[in-house]
Amino acid sequence: MSNALTRSFKPLGDSKPRGSDSHLSTLLENAKAIFKVTTNTVAMHLLSSDWRARLFRQVDSLLDAEEWDEDDKPVVSGSSLTFIRMLIFLKARRPGLGATNDGNLVASWTTGSNRLTIVCKPDDSVRWVVSTQTDVGCETAAGQTTILRLPVVLQPYNPQQWFSDEG
Repeated sequence: MSNALTRSFKPLGDSKPRGSDSHLSTLLENAKAIFKVTTNTVAMHLLSSDWRARLFRQVDSLLDAEEWDEDDKPVVSGSSLTFIRMLIFLKARRPGLGATNDGNLVASWTTGSNRLTIVCKPDDSVRWVVSTQTDVGCETAAGQTTILRLPVVLQPYNPQQWFSDEG
């Protein structure tokens, strides 16, 4: 059962105040710093400073201690590196961001009713889910691969609709 669903069944008085755990705040601040250093190290000359600044604001919002579920693991550095390397390799526009409860970044793109979600795991490993409209209805697919193989496995779904600025 998801953490959000579990929390919704707890009595109101049972919840802990958010943001009160200084250890959690430190872990989240460290995760933000690692993400930003990794991004600047890997992508300094490949992504514009404006692009990176907007991405950093997304990460700051995602890893906000006031909103973070204390049972979830902060984003791990290996996931951050895979995420940045994937964006550079795919020449992708900035995605929506999320995180799994085990510390992996989630990138998502939506174009009309077509959706692509990618979970970035350490060591350039990714899990992906596609939902796209075809002439016969909605088609979904999922898989696990590396960022180098991602364009090949996504090719049947016209991945440029998500990655290009015109998408």
